[in-house]
Amino acid sequence: MKEGVSILAAAALAAAASLSQAAGTLAIAARGHAADCAIVVPADAAPALQYAAEELRDFTEKATGVRLPIIRGQFPEGPSFHSAAGFPTKAVVLEVGDCSQLSTNVQHCSQIFNVHKSSLSTNVNENLTPRSGNLCGEAALNGPQGQLNAVAGLGDDAFRLHADGRRLHITGGSPRGVLYGVYEVLERFAGCRWYASWRTVVPRRDGIEIPDDLEETHAPAFAMREPFWFDVLQHPEFAARLRVNSRSWRPPADEKFGGAPYRFGGGLPASHTFETLLPPSKYFDEHPEYFALVGGRRVRERSQPCLTNPDVLRVVTSNVLERIRRDPGAKFYGVSQNDCGNRCQCPDCLAVEAEEGSPSGPIIRFVNAVAEAVEKEFPDALIETLAYSYSQKAPEKTRPRRNVVPCLCSIDCDFAAPIEESPWEGCATFRRDIGDWGRLTGFLYVWDYTTDFAHYPMPWANVYSLQGNLRFFRLNNVKAVFEQGAYQGRHADFAELKAWLLAKWLWDPDLPMEPLLDDFFAGYYGAGAPFVREYFERLHGLQRAYSSDPAHPLRVFDGIANPALTDDFLAEAAGLWRRAEEAVKDDPETSYNVRMGAFSVDYLRMERGFKLLNLSRRPGAALPPDEARALARSLLARLDEAKDIRLAEPPRENIVANWRTAAEMPDRPDFADSGELEERLVGVMNQGVWGDFVDDPLADDGRALKLFGTHYQWCVQLPLSRIAFEPVAKYTLRVRARVEARREGMAFSAGVYATDEKKSRGQSVFTTGRTSNEYAWYDILTWTPGAEEYAWMAPGAFGEDGKSSIDAVYLDKIAFVRAD
Repeated sequence: MKEGVSILAAAALAAAASLSQAAGTLAIAARGHAADCAIVVPADAAPALQYAAEELRDFTEKATGVRLPIIRGQFPEGPSFHSAAGFPTKAVVLEVGDCSQLSTNVQHCSQIFNVHKSSLSTNVNENLTPRSGNLCGEAALNGPQGQLNAVAGLGDDAFRLHADGRRLHITGGSPRGVLYGVYEVLERFAGCRWYASWRTVVPRRDGIEIPDDLEETHAPAFAMREPFWFDVLQHPEFAARLRVNSRSWRPPADEKFGGAPYRFGGGLPASHTFETLLPPSKYFDEHPEYFALVGGRRVRERSQPCLTNPDVLRVVTSNVLERIRRDPGAKFYGVSQNDCGNRCQCPDCLAVEAEEGSPSGPIIRFVNAVAEAVEKEFPDALIETLAYSYSQKAPEKTRPRRNVVPCLCSIDCDFAAPIEESPWEGCATFRRDIGDWGRLTGFLYVWDYTTDFAHYPMPWANVYSLQGNLRFFRLNNVKAVFEQGAYQGRHADFAELKAWLLAKWLWDPDLPMEPLLDDFFAGYYGAGAPFVREYFERLHGLQRAYSSDPAHPLRVFDGIANPALTDDFLAEAAGLWRRAEEAVKDDPETSYNVRMGAFSVDYLRMERGFKLLNLSRRPGAALPPDEARALARSLLARLDEAKDIRLAEPPRENIVANWRTAAEMPDRPDFADSGELEERLVGVMNQGVWGDFVDDPLADDGRALKLFGTHYQWCVQLPLSRIAFEPVAKYTLRVRARVEARREGMAFSAGVYATDEKKSRGQSVFTTGRTSNEYAWYDILTWTPGAEEYAWMAPGAFGEDGKSSIDAVYLDKIAFVRAD
């Protein structure tokens, strides 16, 4: 319930004695003294302004024991009035005003954290001495693209702090800006820290004092700031405390947290909307010419529209406008390529590509035309489109319209080092492209990547790239940054640290790194911090050294075989985490943080060491059964405790199934020359849609994996890191399967794919004429297994009529047989 007192009610407050305070400061609270300072908000305060007052009141009370009253209305002038009426003699005034111009005394946001490590040795929140520094946000507000400030919203999030000895004014460009100003005061002068939604540190203070000559203006480096990590995404109150104006909060942001100023509307998100706006299921049968011409034929599935077809422009524009009319008022509406290749290669589309020097040319011309129509009816709506994969290179002639926002994606970069420094060829290409896009538009959006999607928990040493990348984006005219992390669950590799650092640097990329790291490690891991920090530095040192070779980038779908992280290092890392656990065993909150942090190393040890089959004669090729059982049980216990840990994108239920197998695994022979895996240990992607486990009396164990004939994706994917193969030996991959056929055509295909080299090791395709409804063994290929490979299986590709030749294919077992 909102708390406050009106002007009349405030007059009834008992007169408070003036507090003694240090010369040159404004004491807003002093432990053991009655409150003589009020928090003042307008009588008609917006929800975010009222919430800012409540946050200031509540955290001041937690820090000092003093509860400040909240007054709604204007703070009266004149000391005699205060004395006679019984008003508090001092005030923190929260107000909305003009923050579009910086004051002459701009403070660097990093002043909160510029402290030496020694000052953090006993209490991370003590001795945080402010200091002045470089400008924060000046270029963003007053630079060459200053005319776009209203669109970018930089002034909305800015705030001014002004003290005059009796009052502290926190003035925001919007109620959200006021809220951010309150958090600046609480962090800097009360020592409050918000490391995670469950980890808040408020030190006990004798008082909170503000320099009485304080005069500062703060503005963010980026207009839209989104660390797309689970904890920030799920907890808008935590996101607001980090000054994150996320577009994607779940549930949607309440206005008291500042609202969602960069919301995508109309069901048109930031990526891959062409299929939504031009669904093949609705248009392809009657108008195949609407879709991409590839290899001489129009492609229905995993395809792009024909962007030079005027009817496609008409249909898409109409559908975009219809969606905006249903949901007006959002900042962005996405009109962008599907998440696949197969761009149109008709003569008209290829001619535009040649003229523009890039496949982005047809896209920008098309989206410009859509945006021109949108602007006539919705002049404030922005149309976002991707510069991604084949469209990453900017067009040479056509500029995006004023209301078109290109979104450049860094997916092909190396993340062990900042993009500006990495020797990887993908970073060199990105450096060229971001410069070109930045010169074409005043509102460039970057979709950056900050996690390993193949293994969220796996140690993925990218922290030392984050700050440099954000500085690089700022220099290249970027206004909106989306930092995609492990958004589907908590406790990915250093998830909480990465989300917190990204939030800090999205506001100000010049915040010094070392004080931030000192602050977080001490505040989040408590007495375990020295051991966790040692592991962190060694991890990043190994990865940076390895990735200094241009052939060894750190990529977003890296597998568990990363050579930078040796098995010896992982054993030592596990020892450091155990020492950290011992150090915090008497503190439940930091003990939880340390145990969940250790999940990362234990995950990789388990994924590397536990083998479904041991076909190798090498000692140590697989974890001993007793060690595998203990590690599996520990990981499963932490999964149950945390509830919402997600292991990968897309989900890999078979990983947890393997752990459950390991947890009950009996002793086994050291090795064998061949082995079979039941279907439950193989698993299926997109379970329930692409396939599912079913009872099947024809299968050896009465159960099978049924792959539906509704698709031809590689829905069975078994990482071969699960198998301990004998080095350089040859093996034959076999599957035991049966097929329910409809007609002549493809029944299923299977093979092995190398993720590190992005190429097939071989595959076999079986037609319905070569299969039956009875189970049989099928040999797929004979090869020498490598480190980064997976075996796959899929239902047969569709015929020319776009339909499958089978109802289903059933998988009973997969086998590997020594072939030499």
